Amino acid sequence: MKSDTGSRIPFQDFDLSQWIEYIQTRHFRSIDMTLERVTEVWTRLGKPKAAMTITVAGTNGKGSTVRLLESALCSEHRSVGAYTSPHLVHFNERIRINGVDACSREICQSFCEIEDVVGDIPLTYFEYATLSALWLFSKHELDMQILEVGMGGRLDAVNMIDSDLAVISSIGLDHQAWLGNDRETIALEKAEVMREGRTAVCSDRNIPDSLAAFAREKPVKLRVIGRDFDIRAEDDALYWDSISSRYNWAWDTVGPMSFPFAGAHQHDNLAGAVAALAILAERLELHVPELISGIGRCKFSGRCQILGTSPLVVMDVAHNQDSATALAEFLFQNPVEGQTAAIFGVLADKPLHDIIRPVLPHVDCWHLAGIAGERGQSSSELDRQFKDIPDCARIVCHDDRSGYW
Repeated sequence: MKSDTGSRIPFQDFDLSQWIEYIQTRHFRSIDMTLERVTEVWTRLGKPKAAMTITVAGTNGKGSTVRLLESALCSEHRSVGAYTSPHLVHFNERIRINGVDACSREICQSFCEIEDVVGDIPLTYFEYATLSALWLFSKHELDMQILEVGMGGRLDAVNMIDSDLAVISSIGLDHQAWLGNDRETIALEKAEVMREGRTAVCSDRNIPDSLAAFAREKPVKLRVIGRDFDIRAEDDALYWDSISSRYNWAWDTVGPMSFPFAGAHQHDNLAGAVAALAILAERLELHVPELISGIGRCKFSGRCQILGTSPLVVMDVAHNQDSATALAEFLFQNPVEGQTAAIFGVLADKPLHDIIRPVLPHVDCWHLAGIAGERGQSSSELDRQFKDIPDCARIVCHDDRSGYW
């Protein structure tokens, strides 16, 4: 991908696969938690006027929250951009405009614009992606943008944008090498997406003290599940209720809602998304019937996604202890006849034992998958770790992922 000495790389001729290869080499680290470099490039781009912004942080549930907000707002015929990470198959999945993945041509155009101003500033893959999303959202002059934090909050590239409303989903242990070794420390990193004098929503029922204290000191108008709003199940439908008289909610109750995601753990994510919409309802002139319709049509791959029923086939991106526990609860509540096989791969910096421990009782055979890249590990490396786990089920290794099916 490097050019000859003295020559200029023909970026204008790159297709998206070439751009992806290029941006993976621009920084010697895959993760570099600072804001100075990406903010400087954003400034050089002219800081295109941002739309109204909702920033979503958290350990688990933030991607689902983004997708629920996006689907609901699109049903109101708002022009909406949504930025999430990572993608499952195609890079385009990270950047959605009005419910549709961004086209490769426009993403390539955004990368050209970034490269024109980046100079010798080394950007990470995630920083390139974030700048691309923001540039495209500005180009399309959207009513609003929903931005998912990649890691933490305080030093995540998304946090260079001041949000009008912040949503913080459940908080658990993940990325400890960068964020800290306990929930209180990690929560404080995520709390930094909240802005002084503005409103935030927290859908974690066990809100860390550090997050609540941060909101008081800023101050931030923090609305918390179980205290200010809640979700309830009744007659196979869900209802959202405002339960605090301290706030002037636009709606007292929203429902009945048919919920498109499997797993009871997703209910709190829905509650947080609806709370955000209830806060914005009067400002945006939102209507309950349209929002309920949009929520009912929402789809999100890889989140306890049921791919088949005979036999039951579930795809889930659980990658830490809390999300694995939620998956185990789903498997417990949906028992199947016969044996259960798991196709499993994990990055080398993830706590493997903590992830698989909740799921172990539900799996009869593990098909271990190799993952390429700087943070990946082969199936043989996984195999060595699995053999140290007592009472582990049968193990089969695959480094060619096509062999699973």
